[in-house]
Amino acid sequence: MNKKLLIIFLGATLFTLSGCQQSSSKTPDSSKNSKMTVEEAKIIAEKTCIKGGESLADIYYNENSKTWWFDANLNSTKEGCNPACVVSEETKTAEINWRCTGLVNP
Repeated sequence: MNKKLLIIFLGATLFTLSGCQQSSSKTPDSSKNSKMTVEEAKIIAEKTCIKGGESLADIYYNENSKTWWFDANLNSTKEGCNPACVVSEETKTAEINWRCTGLVNP
């Protein structure tokens, strides 16, 4: 009986883990509607948003705004914020969006 439970547990674990992957290793499915490749967007993001020792992480393409969003690991941060480098396919420019949350006390 213990052997059967172990096999079921291992099978369930392998099934669960097989669906896990990092989004940065794969181009978002929604990007097929983009006029810009992820590689082009990343070059613009790196030139505009990234300085020594900083990096880009997960990638998201927003079909509504026609923008590429790269999570940005920056040396300087703002409290309560999670920065992203946002690349516009229309203007081929990038800017940091700080994505700040929470109420700021006066």
